[in-house]
Amino acid sequence: MKRNLILITVTLLIMLIGNTLTFAQQSDATLEFRASTTSATTGQEFDVDVYMKNPGAQNVISVRSWLKYDPSALEGVSITTSDSDFTLSAPGEDNFSSSEGYVKIGRSNISGGVSATEMIVAKVRFKVKTATGMTTEISSHDYQVTELGHTSINIIEDGFPVNILSEKPDSVTITLNGGTSATTPEPVVTEVTTEIGGSDFDLQRPQNLKANTGYAYVDLRWDIGEESDLNGYNIYYGKTSGHYSRRKTVSKVNSYRIDGLNNGEAYYFAITAYDNSGRESDYSDEVGVIVNEPLSSTSPFEDILAALLAFVPEQPQNGPIMGWVLFSAVGLGGTLMFRKKRQQ
Repeated sequence: MKRNLILITVTLLIMLIGNTLTFAQQSDATLEFRASTTSATTGQEFDVDVYMKNPGAQNVISVRSWLKYDPSALEGVSITTSDSDFTLSAPGEDNFSSSEGYVKIGRSNISGGVSATEMIVAKVRFKVKTATGMTTEISSHDYQVTELGHTSINIIEDGFPVNILSEKPDSVTITLNGGTSATTPEPVVTEVTTEIGGSDFDLQRPQNLKANTGYAYVDLRWDIGEESDLNGYNIYYGKTSGHYSRRKTVSKVNSYRIDGLNNGEAYYFAITAYDNSGRESDYSDEVGVIVNEPLSSTSPFEDILAALLAFVPEQPQNGPIMGWVLFSAVGLGGTLMFRKKRQQ
């Protein structure tokens, strides 16, 4: 009976805390790929415009739109963003990766966001390099319902980026050299010769980055890599999602504390791995946290549980400790609800 009572209390506590973190965004934004032509021949150039539609006029702070294309059929020529209100490039993006077949577009706005209902994000120019009659597809890469994918439209809710892209964008198909839609290109295998590090560069992007916070600091931890040439990590962070104004280089560790931060302000973090030659991996997934707000941490319940257990008095398992745990859980839930009401 007592055990059931504790389980019910903890469940209610989690529900109360969850209510304080509920987002109010509308996931109604879309991305469209608009090609300047549906057919092209060898040596011809054409554009694919990436358009954002934001019918709710929500305040968008960043757009990520990685495109997948066939590098054996098309050559990436340029990415133009001069007509876009997303004026800032995300680190390591706004470029072509011919070995992977990606156009990496990552843009943000640092003047308070963009609330236009429709606007261009970027214009991507391709050149036909194959002489084969075929069709080729240009599509989105890694759409997820969260902001962690490579195709997203992000707003800020409660200090954190939230993806409002409602669905995976439709791809566009281009007919090359008179080919038909029934023609499917063979899978392409290319040697990695133009990318940093060449074919022997095998550092993986860091995984499972988590952040917890206290007074003027953020503790970061991640899964350490097993590559033999791994030498350490670069920690990137700043106050704008996707734009990191500071960097700290650390050795081959799996945790680090960033201190001297401003309480009550949101900070965003991402890390890369580097090898003995200083070559870097791709960025990890980004995490955001509000300094000195433990419930904004990526795993706040671990800290709450640790804090509760740290003050548990030494009592028999079936003695007064049951009442203490119940009192503490209910009291913590009430404090959180009271705090939320005062903030409102």
